[in-house]
Amino acid sequence: MKTDALNGPAIGFLAGTTFGSGLAFLLGWQAYQVVSSVSIFGVAGVLLGVIAGQRIRRRKTGVS
Repeated sequence: MKTDALNGPAIGFLAGTTFGSGLAFLLGWQAYQVVSSVSIFGVAGVLLGVIAGQRIRRRKTGVS
């Protein structure tokens, strides 16, 4: 499977929003809190996905 530059952010966004909505569900939050939780964790997931993608790409090319 060829890795693409968009895979990291996409998977990070999916994981972040899933985590944010699950956390909001477990804490019994209402609509505005759920939206903010999902948004914050979604953005955090994208950022972590970009960082992870860069590290993986750097490791594959052998650049330290």
